[in-house]
Amino acid sequence: MFSFLKNNNQFIALDIGSQKISGASFIIKNGSPLIIKMDHQKSKGIRRSKLNNIEDLSSIINLVCKNVSSKSGKKELFCNITDPNIITKKNTTKINSGKLGVTKKEIRKIYRKNLTESNIKGKHLIYSSPHDFILDDDNLISNPLGKKCSKLGLISYNLFVENHYINELGSLFKKNKVEIKNFFDSGVASSYSCLDNNEKKEGVLCIDIGAETTKIVVYSDNKIIFCKNLGLAGDNVTSDVSHGLQISIEAAEHAKIMYGSVVAPFNEKVEIEIDSKRRKLISKNLLYGIIKPRYEEILEIIRDRIFDDINARLNIKSVVLTGGASKIFGIKNISENIFNRKAKVGKNLIGDIFSQDKPEFSTLMGIIKLANDFFMYNQIPNKSSSKVSVIMDKIDNWIEESYA
Repeated sequence: MFSFLKNNNQFIALDIGSQKISGASFIIKNGSPLIIKMDHQKSKGIRRSKLNNIEDLSSIINLVCKNVSSKSGKKELFCNITDPNIITKKNTTKINSGKLGVTKKEIRKIYRKNLTESNIKGKHLIYSSPHDFILDDDNLISNPLGKKCSKLGLISYNLFVENHYINELGSLFKKNKVEIKNFFDSGVASSYSCLDNNEKKEGVLCIDIGAETTKIVVYSDNKIIFCKNLGLAGDNVTSDVSHGLQISIEAAEHAKIMYGSVVAPFNEKVEIEIDSKRRKLISKNLLYGIIKPRYEEILEIIRDRIFDDINARLNIKSVVLTGGASKIFGIKNISENIFNRKAKVGKNLIGDIFSQDKPEFSTLMGIIKLANDFFMYNQIPNKSSSKVSVIMDKIDNWIEESYA
């Protein structure tokens, strides 16, 4: 367990999105997270993951933190990052090994070396996971401890985001005297929240359809093997409804939530609110005809991008959907048709009954789980001198747990 995740210490998880900013205070009790309080507010000052008004965003973040925190003084946060152009890269590192078999010391050495070598100019390493070890250049193995070889190799899977996302948010929090313990990738956080170990072992595609970005993560054998963000999501559906029905974005969002479906409805008439004084009578079939093509487009683009990767395509056994836009009626059915796999809308595996049935909070719940679940926690903090010891402590604990 992290030294800073001690009982009675209260922390805040923060999910910064373009539609809402949600937060939760939590403590670690008996090795599990206990959520104290939750809150969410409409976003301001952020668009397409870019900060366009620091003051507005800062005010909303401060409000959420104030509403969830029951303690005064310095706040310590875990926060998400959503980079539409996230980069994935495998890195292979090799070292010479002794003749008596691979030791924990050598595993520590190669993991540290691999971590140091995992760099891309202008990018921040936000996630790194050891995938396979290589014995003498030709034998892949998951557990090398005690195996004899002259050369030991390690293949890691790494996610990188633009430095400016980290720097902008880091500066914002610093001005508000808030300490960021770590940043997490939004898609990885969502997948941690709603996927169980069996799904990750067998092979699963997690799709988090948010407001502006759809996050795509594929697991196989408990490892992330594919990760991508798509700049099409729920706001595109809302925009289609707004143009198609000639109503405001706000009225379109309300109509989508209340009456939207991707399954053909009966030819029923419904009254939608245009503003506080005017209403409009429309057919549900008309709304369906606007919404379904956009959802099909989003899911088909995801399918095509994943199926271009033969490893991901062959290993996906099921599909789990999450995020606020996954609540549209009938999405399970069209997902099964498009991916030819069993599909479901995921439930959050932590939190109370309220939050478990709210896919729009999957990133927030995943941030809390990542902070608590050290064994599965492979996120990499900023590599400043003050954080290096935290990284190495993580490696040492991971090795002790994995190769006991």
